[in-house]
Amino acid sequence: MPPTTNKRAAIKSSLADFQTLPLNPASRNLFAVLGYQSERTVPLDSIAEFCEQFDPENRLNHPTALKDQWQSLHLLFQITDQELSGENSLFKDTSVQQRLMQSYVFFALEMKGGDYARGKLTGIVRQINRVFPMPVMVLIKHQTDKRPVLSIGVINRRQNKKDADKDVLGKVTIIRDISLTEPHRGHLDILDSFALANLVHPKKEPIHNFDTLHATWEQIFNIELLNERFYKELSNWYFWALPQVEFPADLEPDDEKRRATGLIRLLTRLIFCWFLKEKSLIPEKLFHPTDLATLP
Repeated sequence: MPPTTNKRAAIKSSLADFQTLPLNPASRNLFAVLGYQSERTVPLDSIAEFCEQFDPENRLNHPTALKDQWQSLHLLFQITDQELSGENSLFKDTSVQQRLMQSYVFFALEMKGGDYARGKLTGIVRQINRVFPMPVMVLIKHQTDKRPVLSIGVINRRQNKKDADKDVLGKVTIIRDISLTEPHRGHLDILDSFALANLVHPKKEPIHNFDTLHATWEQIFNIELLNERFYKELSNWYFWALPQVEFPADLEPDDEKRRATGLIRLLTRLIFCWFLKEKSLIPEKLFHPTDLATLP
């Protein structure tokens, strides 16, 4: 059995664990399967304790954070150069370094409600990132169509050109509505490509520190590259389906033209229906290639 098949089976199993395990250990297990783990963490007993410790300026009271709909929040761990380099120290530092910009922090959040449009999820991810100087990946457990699902959000950050001690928040990328019971192949593919062991640096460098990890993540979540991938997959599907579809001959007698026209109309209507379903999206990102896995 190919290693990637084993990896996807492990990912699928760790997703199923969210139905039986508490959010914190289930989230840590999933990220561990993907190769991300660290002992740097802060146990939090409540959302109020988190806000008291990390959000003294009350930035999470912003309406887009939807804090009143949070059920639980967990700081899973922080990834620094030490964890990525694989260095083992006799005296391990397990503290979270709150001002270390060259690191990633992983959070898990459970929502009370369900059926959150992309715009609401990106708003939550953006507001949590405003609290920290370093990039934060947020795993959100919620419901869609009364089914438990996961959404994973990451934000693109770049250094402020005028103030090197500050970051500018860019676009939020969301891998949305990952089923815990029957995950779509597209979602498994995305999570598999995100696994640390499968990352490929743009310059083929080893992933051994924050800079190399960040550059690789930027490539994975690059909007232009994802759009290119999406349209390539859509094009491949179109040419695969073209000789297999049939449409009524009452409007166009030419068989080849009828197939092409009918299939294009079918695709555009399916995508339009998806837009209607997502009508509350914010303009920031009206369509994202990772939604290919959730199109009808």
